[in-house]
Amino acid sequence: SSGINAEYGDSKLNWEPHVEYLRKKLRSMTGAICRIRHSIPGELYLKLYNALFESHLSYGISVWGVVIKERSSDRLFVTQKHCVRILFGDLDAYLDKRSTCARARPYGMQKLGQRYYEREHTKPIFNKLKIITVQNLFKYHCITEFSKIVKYRVPYTLFECINLSNRATSNTVILNRKSNTFLHKAAQFWNSVHKRILTPEKGLETSLNIIKLRMRALVLQLQSIDISDTWTPSNFQL
Repeated sequence: SSGINAEYGDSKLNWEPHVEYLRKKLRSMTGAICRIRHSIPGELYLKLYNALFESHLSYGISVWGVVIKERSSDRLFVTQKHCVRILFGDLDAYLDKRSTCARARPYGMQKLGQRYYEREHTKPIFNKLKIITVQNLFKYHCITEFSKIVKYRVPYTLFECINLSNRATSNTVILNRKSNTFLHKAAQFWNSVHKRILTPEKGLETSLNIIKLRMRALVLQLQSIDISDTWTPSNFQL
């Protein structure tokens, strides 16, 4: 993360330069994926996506992810959807739509309507393959990192900044002044989900693997609610 800050974040922790750098890198990776996909069996596409795309997208996301917008028009999410369409979209339907010129189409269908220019909906693809959106990747990694800090008290300098409730049965974090930082965002997410990802009788003694599995299931459930083929704000909010 220090490399991210030094090269692509300015002195005031403005992550816009890093996000723009990452967007260009992801588009480059998408181009590479597009070129090599026909040489790779389809059953390996998901591994290809995880290795060449999601690995870059999720690196350090718990720190710089505070600038991600919780809407479908977020530029990194647009880039992610583009990659998903290329790898997992309906290629036959895409090629068929562009296989003939206007003069070769039946009479009355030469003029292209709105449906011709509509892109394939990605929500069913994300849900079918259990791919996590960039907005929810941010939440998943925030909770994972935050639970490590609270559970193991490492690094201790960050643990000292967390104000846990004094109630014996409560794992709620008392929030201080609002800030657009990892600790504040992660504490907000933690307060929203800790009752759903911690085993009641174990509390913070709950296994980290169990926390990860439950958090992943939770964000995937978020992504599937509401309209089946349209992204809505509810798909990105805990």
